[in-house]
Parts: sequence; C-alpha cells; structure tokens
Amino acid sequence: MNLIKKNISILLLIMSMAVLQTGCEQINTPAIEETVKESSPESVSKIESEFVSESVSETASEPANDSVSKIESEPATESESANKYDSAIVSYLGPEGTYTQEACGVFFEKKGTYAPYKTVSEAVEALINGESKYAVIPQENTIGGAVTDYVDIVINQKEVSVVGEVELPINQNLLVLPGTEVGNIEKVYSHKQGIAQGKDWLKENLPKAEIIEVSSTAEGARLVAEEGNASNAAIASAACAEVYGLEVLAAGIQNNDSNKTRFYVLSKDNPSMDKNERMAFVASGKAEGLPGLLAHLENAGAKLVTIHDRPRKTELGEYNYLIECSDLSYEDYEKLTGNHSFEFRYLGEFHVK
Repeated sequence: MNLIKKNISILLLIMSMAVLQTGCEQINTPAIEETVKESSPESVSKIESEFVSESVSETASEPANDSVSKIESEPATESESANKYDSAIVSYLGPEGTYTQEACGVFFEKKGTYAPYKTVSEAVEALINGESKYAVIPQENTIGGAVTDYVDIVINQKEVSVVGEVELPINQNLLVLPGTEVGNIEKVYSHKQGIAQGKDWLKENLPKAEIIEVSSTAEGARLVAEEGNASNAAIASAACAEVYGLEVLAAGIQNNDSNKTRFYVLSKDNPSMDKNERMAFVASGKAEGLPGLLAHLENAGAKLVTIHDRPRKTELGEYNYLIECSDLSYEDYEKLTGNHSFEFRYLGEFHVK
C-alpha cells in the first residue's frame, strides 16, 4: 500500500512539473524561468531514480507473495535432477556388458561414468571409500529369488542409503563363439542367477554340460571369448555378444518370460524423507514380532513390495528383515518404530525406474 501511495505521489509531481514548464513557456517571466530551471528533466530523473531505488529496497524487505513461495518450494524437475548425474561416478558389478551396467544406464539415463568392479562387495566398497558417488547392485530376481549375499550388503553396510531402484526385464541367452553348434558344447559359464534362470533349458538341451559359476554373466561371456574354445558357452545378455564378439546360439532361455531383476541404487547421502514411490528399511528382532509389524504397516495403508529375512547371527529366531513398501510416509514410519520392539534402520524413500 505504501508503495502505491509513493507511486501516485511521484506521478502527481511529474505532472505538476510538466504543467509548470508549459505555463512558463507561455508566460516566460524571469521568476518562473528560474523555477523551471531548478525543476529540469535532470532533477526529475534524479527523483525517479531515487524512487525506483527506494521502491526496490522496500519490495525486497516485504514478505514474498504466495506465488513466489510456491515456485521456490517446488521440487526440481526430472531433467534438473538428471543433470546432477552428468559428473557422477557409478560403481557396478562388471565386467562390461552385465545386466547391472544396463541398470545403471536405465537409472542414470546414460549420464555419468560407470566403473566396473569384479564383485558387488568391491563396488560397494568403492562407494564407501569415496571412489564413486553411487553403487548399483542386484537384490532379487523373479526366478532366482533374493540374491542373499547382496541383501546382506545392504543390511550390514550402515553407511549406505537407497536412493533409487530399477526393475529390469532379463532375457538370458546362450552365447558361443561364431560357428559353434549345441552338440559341441561341454562347458557353460554364468552367474548363479543366470544358471538358475536357465536351468530348465540346460536340463533339456545340455544335460551333460559342466556348469561353472562365475562372478557375473558378463564374466562368463568374457571367458568364452578369451579362451577361444568352441566347446564353451555362456549364459548372458545379448549385449555381451556384441561386446565380446560372440553370437547368440539360443535366445530367451530363461524359465519365465516375465523374468525381472530388482536393483538398488546406493549412496552415502542421508536417506531421503520426502514422499516417493517406495520406502525401504531394516527391522531387526525376533520372528514372533513380525506379524504385529506387518499388521501395523497394513493399518497405515502401506503396501508390502518385498521382504527378505537374513539371520541376525545372535540366536535362533532372530532376523534382520529388509522391507520395501509403497504408500508409507516417513511420519508413519516413525510411528511404526515407536510401537515395536524391533531395532530399525531407515534406508530412504526413492523413485523406481
């Protein structure tokens, strides 16, 4: 209101000067000419400048209106969020061509630098040691179930939080050196999940082949290429065929065409408490308390996505439960922790791709 009053006053002053100047031109008396000189355009400009400066100062000191507050409080857009990944280093289970690398590309939209490690443990250690900003690790598969070693890492690494998730369709393929036939194959390399997912096909088509477990599906493909033996094969992605100069002898050999793997994106950042698609946390305690915990989640309107139990290694019947759910706010999670005997560790709210 004060600003409006000042505005009106200045306009009246300028109009008065204009009238005064016009009158002087008609009357042209010495006294009025002197007055006009004192009220020259330079003076008016000076007054206007002082007014603008004062108005800006007053505006800056006044509280922001609702629309400005709304703009400032709005979360970053998806494209703005993606920009922070441009310089990010992401550690993952290598070598090049693994499904984990593919999951990295999906979540980070092919931004950043992906650093392969021989094992998931080493990829997470790289995150802990500051060599990477994020680590992407598998958690469970439609056919093979929980990857318990990797579930243990999420439970036991107290420094990490979950900042994202990828649900990646998995199509397993039998990769061989160019020209190899099924009847030549004596040895098959793959990760234990790849072996489990292709078990039925192997039983039917390669019942006598030696099955060798390696650190990743891509490592199996790399070994086939490196050894150059036409009696070797690998269960891996079609992308690995391109990377290692192999060919797909049999495509889609997984037991289930709906086969997917869930990957977690880990960070050392504080876990987000902002409402998002999913939430994950660890509850540690006696199995007898689990029904009550799940009932509380249901009463809060939460939907259970997945739950993994791992031995707490204290006494029989005590477990670490890695729980993921949707439709649960951080406020409801806090209420949950105050009503149960479990020990809780919050992992974060996050987006799923």
